[in-house]
Amino acid sequence: MFNLLPKDDKFYDELEQLSDRVVSTAKQLEAVVSSFPNFDGQLNKIEQDRLAARKIFSESVLRLDQSFITPLDREDILGLINEMDGVVDRVAELSQRFRLYQLKDLHPTLTGQVKNLSTISGELNEIIHSLRHQKKLKDLKPSLDAVSDVMELVKRDRETFLRDLFSGSPDPLEVIKKKELHDLLEEAIERSEEATETLARVLLKNG
Repeated sequence: MFNLLPKDDKFYDELEQLSDRVVSTAKQLEAVVSSFPNFDGQLNKIEQDRLAARKIFSESVLRLDQSFITPLDREDILGLINEMDGVVDRVAELSQRFRLYQLKDLHPTLTGQVKNLSTISGELNEIIHSLRHQKKLKDLKPSLDAVSDVMELVKRDRETFLRDLFSGSPDPLEVIKKKELHDLLEEAIERSEEATETLARVLLKNG
């Protein structure tokens, strides 16, 4: 049957492009912490991802305003692009702190948390790229379960970091700097998790 009101599938392209940027920034952040304190090349790439993600976000919001019919509910599309752009933005903000703060060292759990973010972003990317193929929620349950498992590691690493951070007689300025790094990273992780939760609702509604 001919569809007189075709859906704008360009939204799928933009969601996938944003998801790819999330993966890219997470991978670059992994490179930052592994090469610390030599990381300028990665910081520049993260900033490029931030600018690209912001452009995709703005174009997608404009498309939402102009499109009569969308492939997914408008609030779900808006939620997804906002959450993914937020991940890239927080990683970019975090990466700039490395340049500004001139830290002597990084807390060991930061490396673990960055790896957690990278794992979640990879699972998120897989789900996003399956949307246009109308997969069912049960088909992507392994990815959703993997995110849930990683979030348990995130909680554990956060508790370890806070316990170590305030033990002994730490330098107050170093405490502030390191805590801000971890807070920004945790926010990026939480936004990634929120995106996967939105995706689960999308798959449930459209399954």
